Amino acid sequence: MVQDENMNQDIIPRNPNGYPEEETLDIKQLLYRVIANWYWYAITVFIALFVAYLINRYSQQVYSVTSSVIVRDDDNTKSYVGAEQLIQSLRLTKNTKSVQNEIGILQSYSLARQAIDELEEFKVTYTAVGRRGIKESQLYKRCPFKVIIDSGANNLLNYPIYVTILDSIRYRLEIDDGMGIEQTLRFGERFTNENFNFTVVLRNPSNKLEQGSVSKYYFTINDPNSMALQYKSKVSVTLNDKKGSLLTLSTSGYVAEQEADYLNKLMEVYIRRGLEEKNQIAENTVKFIDKQLALMTDSLRNAEQRLQDFRTNNRVLDISREGNMLIDRIKSIQQEQGNIELRGYYYNYLKDYLSQRKDLNTLIAPSVLGVDDPQLNTLLAEASRAYIEREEMRATVKPGSPGLEQLDIRIENLRQSLIEKVNSLVEANAIAQKQLKNRIKEVETEMMRLPVNERQLIGFERDFNLIDKMYTYLQEKRAEAAIARASNISDNKILDYARPENATMIKPQKSLNYLIALLIGLALPFIVMLTYDFFNDKLVDLKEISRRTKVPVIGTLGHNRYETEMPTIDKPKSTLTESFRGLRINLQYLLREPDKKVIAVSSTVVGEGKTFTAANLAAIIAVTGKKVLLLGLDLRKPRVHRLFSYTGAIGVSTYLIGRSNIEDIIFPSEVENLYFMPSGPIPPNPAELLGSSKMDELITWARQNYDYVIIDSPPVAIVSDAFLIARFTDANLFVVRYGYSSREVLNLINDIYKHQEIRNLALVINDFAPRRGYGYSYSYAYSYGYSYGYGYYYGKGYYNKYYGSGYYSDDDEPPLSWKEKIKLLF
Repeated sequence: MVQDENMNQDIIPRNPNGYPEEETLDIKQLLYRVIANWYWYAITVFIALFVAYLINRYSQQVYSVTSSVIVRDDDNTKSYVGAEQLIQSLRLTKNTKSVQNEIGILQSYSLARQAIDELEEFKVTYTAVGRRGIKESQLYKRCPFKVIIDSGANNLLNYPIYVTILDSIRYRLEIDDGMGIEQTLRFGERFTNENFNFTVVLRNPSNKLEQGSVSKYYFTINDPNSMALQYKSKVSVTLNDKKGSLLTLSTSGYVAEQEADYLNKLMEVYIRRGLEEKNQIAENTVKFIDKQLALMTDSLRNAEQRLQDFRTNNRVLDISREGNMLIDRIKSIQQEQGNIELRGYYYNYLKDYLSQRKDLNTLIAPSVLGVDDPQLNTLLAEASRAYIEREEMRATVKPGSPGLEQLDIRIENLRQSLIEKVNSLVEANAIAQKQLKNRIKEVETEMMRLPVNERQLIGFERDFNLIDKMYTYLQEKRAEAAIARASNISDNKILDYARPENATMIKPQKSLNYLIALLIGLALPFIVMLTYDFFNDKLVDLKEISRRTKVPVIGTLGHNRYETEMPTIDKPKSTLTESFRGLRINLQYLLREPDKKVIAVSSTVVGEGKTFTAANLAAIIAVTGKKVLLLGLDLRKPRVHRLFSYTGAIGVSTYLIGRSNIEDIIFPSEVENLYFMPSGPIPPNPAELLGSSKMDELITWARQNYDYVIIDSPPVAIVSDAFLIARFTDANLFVVRYGYSSREVLNLINDIYKHQEIRNLALVINDFAPRRGYGYSYSYAYSYGYSYGYGYYYGKGYYNKYYGSGYYSDDDEPPLSWKEKIKLLF
């Protein structure tokens, strides 16, 4: 077996500087582990795919339906055509619509509640129960029976009531959860108790029930408020184009027909509400004008009668040229006066409207009576938007929430601003009327030069013309308002109705579920493997040992599968014994001088196999004809005497205290040339004994009388005894147990190696069993000195194939277990 001449160099590959290689991700090793554990991936993938199948098989299908509506945007004046263009040009109705506001209205609670209240089938939810009681499916109108609820009586909401159809005449009614109700009733027979009042009828009595069809169902009486909140949150409204006003409404549910009915009803209610709001504005305008006309009718009749009586009684038919000029001036002033008085009427109406805190959505537009104040229009528009925003927020937040309170404060501030603005307009209107009266007085002063009859005639005509112009103006506005009311159409229209046949199934997404299951099945073992490696602090990787320590590895011992602790004696032809022969050969590179014959075998902690290694190493050297002494210096927890079935009554401890001679504590073993010196009784001061001069005498005597002295040394990480023994040793073997020793062991060994506390240090890897997936092969181990100790994992046929029959004895190899045989296949 070829080895490096310099045993201070590590057998495991290192970088050119001699330092351990940096720890990097070994893709090849990771791939080996994945391939080696393929069956775990197969199991998890199978389970994940089976779960995905169950989900796809028994989950209720969820469908998505869509519809679209066109919303007229106020910024797009070209959208008004025909009669609407005429109405908008008259400015009889105000329009404060915007696409964002309309989206909020479509998603409002009030609209959803109105739609739910108008859908009769939404009052009850019908569900079919599968034959095995696992799968359930909602039916909506496809349920063979219908429940008629007595709305005036008491009914528990959202409570399951089971119906089992017995035949076309009878059914069994069951109500569980403590009520214990089970009755057989006829279809059409009313069921009444303190909690429920309803009647179950067949939807189509003429249809015969199919044999073998689902006959068990349950229904729940729905809470309209909960249904409205549910659908309010489900409906999604999106703007197709930022520059356009086409809205797409979508919702999803278990029954496509039910979702389509809701969307269609929601659009219907939405359009109807918008039209009703427009009609309400026009109606309010007509009522206001009618009220003003009623007040002017008597005044106009009286003014006309006075003018006619004066002309008849005084026979004054014509007015002089100077009088006509004065009349024209008065008419012009009176026209202004009439407009100011009409504006005054509107200001008083607006002031009264605001004081009553009415909704501004039905407020008459200022333009009806010729009021065109920019600031007033701006305030009214802001107040209207704030009202709409508050209605939307009320549907989504609880009363008393900070956002709603802030909006109420804003609305109140706008109301106060409007009141202040109206008061200022009233004052300005009064000043304007006062100025007009002064101008009229000036004209009347000039009229004093005219004859009395002519002056009186001008006065009567002036009064008549003033009232007549106001009356005529109001008549025109009333006609315009009537036209607007009669010609009103909705600003919005439905482009596409929701259709059940166009619904798309969104759940379960079968292909996606299978894909997710596949990914989970592949990822789960990988994650478990990485997690295990992350938290596992044991040494399970030969490459990791080479990376983390500079101490040379002198040999690797395989796993002991035999029922003996001395396989080198009981199984001389086994592969484990062969691994000890390899260790024996490698020792010559540590003990290169003839006088170097004392070898200490230690470990860092208990259980790493130092005593097992020391005893079998001593035995394998002894069979070569060398005289070997196995010296048990683990005075705290001795085990050497047990390997040779000795009681341990005397030993090293009794010699060190002077109670025994050297010849008395040396015992021969069943192996020729192998002798052992047990530790003896456990002393109270083992460290003091090991550091005494008698210990020096014992080692000196052993060197003179034996070819090799193998010392079973105490663990170095627990006690300091091993460092006391190190002054006698020529070579020190540290046993590291594969899969048992902690990674921190290497740090301790590195410290000892660095500070040279123990000379001629080397590692022995014990209990090596190549783990599946680490990529180790026989050729790899052979190349780096690990051939001994784990070749048996390839089976006995491996050695017969490559080395010929009889290279290893079949009798020394225990039969493989069924588990190991299966592993050999992969």
